[in-house]
Amino acid sequence: MKERIICAAITGLLTLFLLADQAAIAKPRIQSVRITISERGYEPASFRLRKGVQARLSFLRTTDATCGKEIVLPDFNLRRALPLNQEVVLTFIPTKGGTFSFVCGMNMLRGQLMVQ
Repeated sequence: MKERIICAAITGLLTLFLLADQAAIAKPRIQSVRITISERGYEPASFRLRKGVQARLSFLRTTDATCGKEIVLPDFNLRRALPLNQEVVLTFIPTKGGTFSFVCGMNMLRGQLMVQ
């Protein structure tokens, strides 16, 4: 009887270990979004990120006809210049859930990211 209980406990622990290992494999290590700044503004203007997973946001400004010469993510304390036709990458880990804005340096162009 003891042997059956021990065997069942070991089987259960091995199953939990294997399931946890599969979940770790399935979870992406980096989530990427590419945002273009054009005459129409941010494209896409909104997107989703997962909390606790490293985010890589690539910004490419393709026009001089807007005020989008800088990107600011105030809730994440990030600010970068956006040279024309040069990709700028911001990397960070969103640690809290919610809806957050990203804006140009003049706070006129607006977008939002949702963290779940």
